Amino acid sequence: MTVLKVAIVGCGNISRRHAESYAAAPTELVGVADIVPSKADKLAAKFGGRPFGSVTELLTATSPDLVSVTTPPGSHAEIAIEILAAGKSVLLEKPPVLSLAELDAVAAAEQASAGSVYVVFQHRHGSGGLRAASLLADGALGKPQVAVCETLWFRPVSYFDPEWRGTWVGEGGGPTLGHGIHQIDLLLHLLGPWKSLTATAVRLDRPVEFEDVSMASVIFESGAVATVINSLLSPRELSRIRIDTTGGSLEVNHLYGYSDTDWTFTPAPDAARAATNGLDPGVRRTGSAEVVAADTDPWAGSAGDDVPSNHEAQLGRLVDDLLAGRTHETTLASTRPTMEFVTALYASSLTGTAVQRAELTPGHPFYRALHGDVPQADIDRTMNLP
Repeated sequence: MTVLKVAIVGCGNISRRHAESYAAAPTELVGVADIVPSKADKLAAKFGGRPFGSVTELLTATSPDLVSVTTPPGSHAEIAIEILAAGKSVLLEKPPVLSLAELDAVAAAEQASAGSVYVVFQHRHGSGGLRAASLLADGALGKPQVAVCETLWFRPVSYFDPEWRGTWVGEGGGPTLGHGIHQIDLLLHLLGPWKSLTATAVRLDRPVEFEDVSMASVIFESGAVATVINSLLSPRELSRIRIDTTGGSLEVNHLYGYSDTDWTFTPAPDAARAATNGLDPGVRRTGSAEVVAADTDPWAGSAGDDVPSNHEAQLGRLVDDLLAGRTHETTLASTRPTMEFVTALYASSLTGTAVQRAELTPGHPFYRALHGDVPQADIDRTMNLP
């Protein structure tokens, strides 16, 4: 193939990012679908393809190689399974599903299908993230020891006006699932398998059934530790990951997407410089780390073309991979650790206990839903602070 036939199901706001990204790649948009006909008509008028009122109609009338699912999260699993039953591949917007049970149902459908499932986690695909993952895996930046992962965003009360938002049925969860999941996925992609976590989730202000702020303390199989915070109450919005290694501090600060200039690596100070740390408390100091020449700095030396971490980066790479017959690495299976992390955070916050990743099997109380079938009145008591 020289051109990939694509389609989009769900013509809300995020569908535009998919349509724009496909337009920049060797694709043909053959159809778009939405249960609100005017939305499908509008997207088709701007980007091409035939408008349909449902995924069933689209699959009957067209034969796409890949279908983007950009509907509200609560419908992802059902739609993905229908597309897979037709033998077509699926690209799921985040969050891919609402539970581990749904993830396993989609995985079973994938096993029985000629199609495959991919997930939009575009922060894995920016050049900065690719460099960081490679250098950390090679040990070039040192051994990771301490990390901080923050998604500090702001969503007003009006954000929750659509009836599906703010509900377990519609969204599946709060900022942990729907917003911070991007940074969580990137953190896990950089640091590898996590082992256990302890978490707190609270509802401070927004009119939702779940949290508007969550915090977790995490232990990785490597021995590294991290803190993770997700918020929808933070007026100065920021997304940040910092990883302190034996070799220095790697950090990215951005909002909604990074470029190479958002990443920094500060090498660890030499012994003489480190011995002076803290001798003058209260005196402001900058440049506390050892300066390393660019030709010996592994981070600076790995610089190449700057590819921002947007939809175009991942969807363009996905299209290229499929046309070339390569496996695209952001598969459904590769995102399971991220969904396990999210599940564990809700389980820990609602039960008040630490959660081991190995516990998250089909028999776990939170396997089928992130609320763990805990009565809403109990959730309200747990998450609403005095």
